[in-house]
Amino acid sequence: MREKDLLWCPRMLPLAALLATCLAYGASGLPAPRGNTVLDIAEKKRVFGVSIIGRMGILIGAGDVLFDRRPPLGFGFGIALRYHALRLGPMRFGFEFQGGHTRFPDRNRFTVPADPTTPIDPNTGAPIAQQVTRVSSLSHTDLTLGPSFQLPARVLVIEFGAGAGLMISNWRRMRSANPWEDEQTVGYDPLIRAGASIGVPIRNNHGLALGVDFQKAFSRTKVVVDPAAPVGAPPDSVVFDMLLNVTLAYQAWF
Repeated sequence: MREKDLLWCPRMLPLAALLATCLAYGASGLPAPRGNTVLDIAEKKRVFGVSIIGRMGILIGAGDVLFDRRPPLGFGFGIALRYHALRLGPMRFGFEFQGGHTRFPDRNRFTVPADPTTPIDPNTGAPIAQQVTRVSSLSHTDLTLGPSFQLPARVLVIEFGAGAGLMISNWRRMRSANPWEDEQTVGYDPLIRAGASIGVPIRNNHGLALGVDFQKAFSRTKVVVDPAAPVGAPPDSVVFDMLLNVTLAYQAWF
């Protein structure tokens, strides 16, 4: 039989289809690409994952009224521990713990009151106004535990989950150049979280993951929005509410 006839032989079609399926979907039995066994759900049924996370925070809740810039942007870090031990069709099911810290800074300039050491303007004889930059900040420390799902998708690992836990929040506002006039509010509130990430294993189950993370604190703590409000003014806005994190993580699967 000639080579051309062999290639077009009907008996070769099932073999060609099987080979194409294996190449497209990474059927079990084939070597994992670059040692990334996490991509093979048949070979690696139980997976433990560790993520070291960098966060870019976006304040989307009621607390944004306390900032001059809208929306307030912040930064932070976190860690996630995941264990997927149960196979559900093409996915793995398990649990995850996440903890982290996100901070939203707000810079303000204040005039320093004149004192005997204040420089004098030689032309006018008046004290030269001195200004200082001080940073107010809203910070959240979060701890959550909840269910997690992991979906190997060819060369990607898609993970999504939710959790509940505790949020420890701190609002510190600078009202003037005098530190004794600073305002500080602390809260300990229940928290829910939901997030998803797309991981790219690079070699030997180590790689990067890009994701989003939503957090909602159930807080009744209120503060006065206007820093120039008179002493004793009633609080008029919740300060600890919702935030969204865009995350980039170094991730390892074992």
